[in-house]
Parts: sequence; C-alpha cells; structure tokens
Amino acid sequence: MKKLMMGVMLAAMAFALAACTPTTEKQKENTTAAAAADMETIPMTTGGASDKVPDPNVKPVAVISIYHGSDDSDGIVQDMDALDTEGLDAQLLVDKLVEYGVLTKGTKVLSFEIEGEGETATATLDLSQLKSEEGCSDRMLLAEVGNTFIDNFELKTIKVKVNGGNFEGKDIQQQDSDVLEYESDFEDMT
Repeated sequence: MKKLMMGVMLAAMAFALAACTPTTEKQKENTTAAAAADMETIPMTTGGASDKVPDPNVKPVAVISIYHGSDDSDGIVQDMDALDTEGLDAQLLVDKLVEYGVLTKGTKVLSFEIEGEGETATATLDLSQLKSEEGCSDRMLLAEVGNTFIDNFELKTIKVKVNGGNFEGKDIQQQDSDVLEYESDFEDMT
C-alpha cells in the first residue's frame, strides 16, 4: 500500500513540475505577435459615459419605494417599483399605494405641498379619503403612507390630512400639530 501511495505522489509531482516549466522563446514570440494582432483590431474606447448612448425608444422612469403590508407578518415591507415618468408625482404615488392594496380605490390627492429643502423639508398631503384596503391598524396605515412619501420625496416629516381636516381613524385621532416621521421599525408593527 505504501509503494502505491509513493507511486501516486511521484506521478503527481512529475505532473506539477512539467506544468510549471517555462515556455520556449519561440512560443513566447508567437503568443506576443498574436496578442498584438488582436489589439490592433479592437477599437480603443474611453470606457466612460461617451461610450454609452441611451436608447431613445425607452421611456424615462422614476424609481420609487412603496411601503405596504406583509402577507407573512404583522409588519410592513418595502418594495421598489417605477413610475412611467421622469419626475415624482403625488397622485401617481397614491395610485401605486392603491395598486399595492394600501389605500382604497378612488383615493385622490387634493393637495400636496412641500416646504423647505434637504433635511428640513416638510410636506402636507391632503387626500380625498384615507382608508386601508388591507384592513390594517391606523398606525400601520399611517406608517405605510408616511414612509412612502417621506422616502420618495426625501422629507423630514409629513402631515396627512383627509378632506382638509385631521385624520380620524378607529384608534388614532390626529391633532393639528401631529406630523408623521419616518417609521424606522416598520417591519414589526404589532
């Protein structure tokens, strides 16, 4: 058995040494000449934006985040989607929330105003109705709508109104000073 193992090891060493020996000068010259010929036929490019021409037939889209209820838990999930337009539009965002089953059909944006810029931007969203298609809690509904608008419009806070008045749900009755901030613990809304 020892002789067999020694024979196998000797054969493996011989193979390894044969594979690692340097090539002859003639093979190097042929390889270098072939590589040079290939390089001459490949057009040189900068690799930058000038090489990338957008397809004029593709419609521009806006990539958005939609927060909606999870089928598997009592939390909210974030999904990426797109709008068939370049810019964001509050009504199109509400339409996506309806599509995902967050809001009931027929929900319209009565007004949407953003004040300030950057990290201090706040908004007021006035909807024709604010009812959950999913049948979720008021807290979860407000988090779905609030996170969707705060994330996409890069807001600090948002005030959600219904027909010009404060939101009054089963569990939550908002006051004039109540605003929504980004709900970071959206995956667990129990």
